[in-house]
Amino acid sequence: MALTRGEDMALLEIKNIRKSFGDNVILRGIDLTVEKGDVVAILGPSGSGKTTMLRCINYLETADEGQMTFNGKTYDLAHTSSKDIGIIRKRTGFVFQNYNLFKNKTALENVTIGLTVARKTPREEAERRGMELLERVGLADKAKHYPGQLSGGQQQRVAIARAVAAKPDIIYFDEPTSALDPELIGEVLLVMKQLADTGMTMMVVTHEMEFAKNVSSHVVFMEHGVIVEEGTSEEFFNRPKNDRTKEFLRLEQDSVLSSNKGV
Repeated sequence: MALTRGEDMALLEIKNIRKSFGDNVILRGIDLTVEKGDVVAILGPSGSGKTTMLRCINYLETADEGQMTFNGKTYDLAHTSSKDIGIIRKRTGFVFQNYNLFKNKTALENVTIGLTVARKTPREEAERRGMELLERVGLADKAKHYPGQLSGGQQQRVAIARAVAAKPDIIYFDEPTSALDPELIGEVLLVMKQLADTGMTMMVVTHEMEFAKNVSSHVVFMEHGVIVEEGTSEEFFNRPKNDRTKEFLRLEQDSVLSSNKGV
């Protein structure tokens, strides 16, 4: 089921993505359209295929089947050349659950390494942009700190700055707050909201329902490797159509209420 919006406006369109690991079928034919400026929240229980979908469209996993149209060019996800993968990755960013920072490099070096190594940006120019981005995520004073000297929330903000550094067309976020202590989640979500406010196109696998409700423009609910329901954020949370979606939202709401009561 694809988002019913104008294909001529699409930045990214994926069709019939399928992926299995041995006998374990993870994705069962995913269709999705993302327009420029969209913030798409991808929700669903663990094991529903959310992360695998993101990894397939950024070639961290190879899909068994499927097509992707990105910036007007169509690719066979199961058979894409290394050259084309490199081109696509230069136009995308990826923020992982566990930061994936280089432990032996400073915050600034982590932000700039993709510019200096992959894009051959002059070091002075790269460092200038790196400092601008660290300031933007509130970490200019931590530029010379190593990951081991930073909190989890600070490391994830460095990772976001790194993803933004190359001015990508879209950034994929794979549960960016799942590894964080509860008190650190807010600082990362605030940076993501600020990024969304600039018009950055984002796909966000998340369990943060308030972010999905208040920041995302569209919501996708997945289970068992298929899209169960999708729609605008307002439609999804206020007028869900599918019974499974209604149950998921009810259970999430019950979980929040229990947490607030200290249960």
